[in-house]
Amino acid sequence: SQHGHSAEALEAARRALAIRDADLADADRALAAAVADAHAAAVESIGRIEAIKADVDAAVSDQPKDSAAGARELGRHLVSKNRDISAVVSEAVAVAQTKTVALKELQDRYRTRTVG
Repeated sequence: SQHGHSAEALEAARRALAIRDADLADADRALAAAVADAHAAAVESIGRIEAIKADVDAAVSDQPKDSAAGARELGRHLVSKNRDISAVVSEAVAVAQTKTVALKELQDRYRTRTVG
């Protein structure tokens, strides 16, 4: 009967919506985790850069202003800190690239699909 087909169609649509809802909830959890991880990585990188800045500031203020040996030592220190900054930035870029891939994969899960 037509009523039986309608009931079956409604039940099939309900099951499809339940599956879609579960998939979206899973995607939401994955998105929240990706954003939290990216935020934590950014906070860590900023903290590391701020620590390097404090170290450089202290080294500059502690160095004798008129000593050639002091100037060379400061130069070596600044080169070392430049390497440290480069490492922090490189690591942050790698994390960002990884998160970008993960977010692109999540995009498909959020695209509207026809139910049924």
